[in-house]
Amino acid sequence: MTQLRLPNVSPLSRPSWRNSLSAKFIWVQLFVAFIIIASTIGVLWIIQRDQLLRQQQELNYTYGQVVISRLKEITGQYESLVIAMASVAGLYQQQPQKLQQLIPAMLDSKRQDDLISGGGIWPEPGEHPAAPIPSLFWYRDATNTLVQLSDYNRNAVMPYHTEEWYRPTRLYPADVAFWSPAYRDPTTGITMVTASVPVRVEHKFVGAATLDIGVNGINGLFHDLSRDLSGYIIALDYRNRLLSLPQGLQQHLPTNPSQVEDIQWLSDKMPVFSALRPALQNVDDAIIRQALRQPQFTDAQLQTLPSLVNNHNDLLKAIVENTPQNWPPTAELIDTIELPQDPLLAEDAMVSVFLMPGTFWKILVVTPLSQLHHNAYMLAGKVGFFLVIIQLLAMLLLYLLQRRIFINPITQIAATLQNQDLAALEILQRERQDEFAGLANSFLNRVQQLEAEMASLYATNLAQEQQLQVQESFQQELRNRTEQLNSLLKFSQHIIHIKDLNGCYTLVNDKYCELLGREREQLLGHSDQQLFPNIEQPLTAQHEQRVLQTRAPFSAEEPLHIHQGGVRPFFVTRFAIRDELGELNGVGAIGFDLSGVKRNEVTLQAEIKQQQQQLQQLQQLVQQQKQQKLLVIQQQQRESRYQQQLLEKINQLQQQEQPLPRLLSMLVGRLSQQLDQLSAAIYQQPATVIDHQILQQAEGMRHLQALVNYQHNEIQPLELSQFFNHLLIFMAPELAAKQVQVNFNNGQRLIAVGKSWQHLLLFYRLLQNTINDAYLIDQPEKLLTISINNSDQNVSVELVDNGRGMDMTQQERLKQQWHQQITDSTLTAVHYYLKTQLHGNMTLVSAPGKGCKITISIPALV
Repeated sequence: MTQLRLPNVSPLSRPSWRNSLSAKFIWVQLFVAFIIIASTIGVLWIIQRDQLLRQQQELNYTYGQVVISRLKEITGQYESLVIAMASVAGLYQQQPQKLQQLIPAMLDSKRQDDLISGGGIWPEPGEHPAAPIPSLFWYRDATNTLVQLSDYNRNAVMPYHTEEWYRPTRLYPADVAFWSPAYRDPTTGITMVTASVPVRVEHKFVGAATLDIGVNGINGLFHDLSRDLSGYIIALDYRNRLLSLPQGLQQHLPTNPSQVEDIQWLSDKMPVFSALRPALQNVDDAIIRQALRQPQFTDAQLQTLPSLVNNHNDLLKAIVENTPQNWPPTAELIDTIELPQDPLLAEDAMVSVFLMPGTFWKILVVTPLSQLHHNAYMLAGKVGFFLVIIQLLAMLLLYLLQRRIFINPITQIAATLQNQDLAALEILQRERQDEFAGLANSFLNRVQQLEAEMASLYATNLAQEQQLQVQESFQQELRNRTEQLNSLLKFSQHIIHIKDLNGCYTLVNDKYCELLGREREQLLGHSDQQLFPNIEQPLTAQHEQRVLQTRAPFSAEEPLHIHQGGVRPFFVTRFAIRDELGELNGVGAIGFDLSGVKRNEVTLQAEIKQQQQQLQQLQQLVQQQKQQKLLVIQQQQRESRYQQQLLEKINQLQQQEQPLPRLLSMLVGRLSQQLDQLSAAIYQQPATVIDHQILQQAEGMRHLQALVNYQHNEIQPLELSQFFNHLLIFMAPELAAKQVQVNFNNGQRLIAVGKSWQHLLLFYRLLQNTINDAYLIDQPEKLLTISINNSDQNVSVELVDNGRGMDMTQQERLKQQWHQQITDSTLTAVHYYLKTQLHGNMTLVSAPGKGCKITISIPALV
C-alpha cells in the first residue's frame, strides 16, 4: 500500500490571550468569585437591613409611646375638666343662673398653652316639658375672650341633640368622655373636636357637658411634639379626618376653610399617601374586633342612636362598646409600613400607625430610612472589600496549580498536533501515565485510520468523475424537455394537471393555479379534499375512478370552484398516465372553459325571470289598489254612521236638558207665590222672630227664582256679579247660622259660558262645602272672600277662606281623585261637573291652619 501523507495544513497563528485556555480559566474563576461575593454581600445586606429596620421600628414605637403619653396627659386634663363640668351641671340642674357663673370660670384657665375653644352644658330635650332648660354654650372669639352663644336655643341651626358629639353620651357612664371626630361648628365656624360627658342625676341621663378643642391648637401641639423627631407626625381622628399635618405639607396643600379634610383628600392630592389606607383600615378592624369580643350593650340600646345606622355604624358602635371598658389601656402599635419616596422627606420613609386610648385618634409617626440604607451599604461594602482580596489571592493560587497540572500538557498536545509532529506525540504517550497519555494514544490511532480512509476515498473519487460525465449528457436532454413542458404549462389557456394514484397533484399549469387562487407549491403534494375540505366534488372523483378502472380517456362537463367565489363549468378530458414500465401511476386532465356559453344561457334566463317578476308586480299592484278602494268605501260608511249616531245623541241630550230648568223654575215660582201670600198676611200682624225668618226665606226664594229662570237664560245670560248677589242673598240664612262673613269683590261685568242654573249647581255646592267643612267649630272669626276677574279669555272666580286648611297629603289625594275622575266627595263632584259640562278648570292652594284658596276658571262668553 502506498504511503499516504497527511495534507499540509498551514500552521495557525498563536491565539490571542483573550482566547487562550488560561484566560478562559481566569474568566470562569472571576465569574464564580463574583457570584460568591455578590451572594455574600446580598445576604449580609438583607440581614443588616432587617436588623436596622427592627431597630428603627423600636425607635418609632418608643417615640410614639412618648408622644401619645404626652397627648394622653393633656387630653386627660381636659377630660377631668369636662367631667367636673358634668358634675356641676348635675348639682345645679335647676339653677341656670348658678351655672352661668360657674361654667365660664371653669373654662377660662388663662393659660398660654390652653387649647380650649369653647364648651357648655346641653340639657336633654323633653326632660322638662313644662319649663324647658336652655343650653349654655361659650366660645372664644378673636380676642380669646369667652362669649356666650344662644343660637342653639333657636331654630336657626340644627338641634344639638341630633349632633354626633351628643348622641353616644346617652350610653356612657358619668365619668367617661366621648371624643367626637373633627367637624366645623355651624354657629362659630371653628373646626374642632368635642369631648362630651353625660350629665346624670340619680343615674338618669339629663344632658351632656362638652369641651371643645380647636383643630388649629391640636395641630400646633403636634408640631411642638415633633420638633425632636427626624421625621414628622400625622394625626387623624377615628373617621380619618386630619387633626394635624406637618408645616411642610400644609404649605404645598391648598385647604378649604369651610371643609374638614380627611385622608382621602390627602391621597387625592398626594397619591403616595394612598398606601396608608390599608393600615388605617387595620386600625378600624382592630377596634371592631375588640368590641365583638366583649359587648356591653344590647342591639335595642344601640338602636336608640340614629347615627348607628349610617355608613360608620360598625366603627362608632365599636367605640361606644370599647370606651367604657378603658380599651386600649395604652397606646397600641397597629401596623408599620414603608412609604416609597415621601413627598416631605424626599426619600423612603417608615410609617408606624398607633391607636391612642380614650380619643381613638390614629397617630402616624413618619421617619426617614436613608440612615438605615446607608448603614447597610457601609457594612456590605466593608465585607465585600475583604472578600474581593481573599478571592483574588485564592484565584492566583488556583491559576498556578491549574497551569501546571492541566494547561501546560494541553498546550503541548495542541502544539504537537498543529505542527504535525507525530514523533513528539509518541514520546509524550510513553513519558506520561495519566489521562493525557491516553489522549495522545487516541490521536495516534485516529491518524492511522485517517490514512486508510484517504486512500479509499482517492479510488472512489476517480470512479465518480467518470459517472459525472455520463450523467451530464442526460441532464442536458432532461433540461430541454423540461423547458418545453414548462412553456406549454405556462402559456396554455386550458387547465392542465396530473394527479397520482392517491389523488395528490404532481403537476399543474399556471392557468389552473390562477383559477384556484393558489400557488403551485400549495397545490403540489395535496389532494382536493385537503385543499378544499368544505367543497364536495363528487363528479371529479367519479370521473377519476372511471379512468383508473377502464384505463381509457373520458370527457365530460365538470364544475370548477374558483377563488373569486362561484363555480365555472369546464369540458374536461381525463386520461391515464403510465411510467416507463407501462404501469399506471396517475391521472392527467385537460379542460377548456365553458363559462362563455353558460353566461349567455344565464343572461337569457335572467331576462325571462325579470319579465315574469314585473308581470307579478303589476298584478299585485292592481290587487292592492282594489283593496285600498274597498277600505276607503268602508271607512266612509263608518264615518257616516258615527256622525248620524252623534247627531241623535246631541238631540237626545238637548231634550233631556230643557225640562230640568223649566221644572225647577215652575216649582220655585209656585213656592214664591205661596210665600208672597204668606208674607202679605204677616205684614198685617205684629212682627216676631218667626215672621222675620219667613220673610227672609221668601226673599231668598225670589232670588232663587231669578237664578233658575229659564226664559232669561235663553234671552240673555246672567252676569256673574248679579248671579252671586242673588246666590248670597239666597244663602244668607245659612251663612248667618254658621257665622260666616262674606266679602264679595267685583269690579267688572263678566259673563261666563253656561246657564245660570248650571252655575247654581256648581257654586251652591262649593259654598255649601266651604261653610260646612272649611272652618273649625270654635273658630272665632270666619271669613270668606269671593272675587271675579277676567284672565286670558276666561272668567276666574276665587273663593278664599281662613279655615283649617289642608295638608300636602290631603291635597295630593284630592288631585289624584280629580285625575281619576272619582265623584265620591263634593270637591271631586264639582271638579268633574265643571270639567265635563262647562269645560272649565279648578285649582286648590292650601296649607294647614292658613285656610284654602279655590280658583274656578270658566271660558268667557264673547
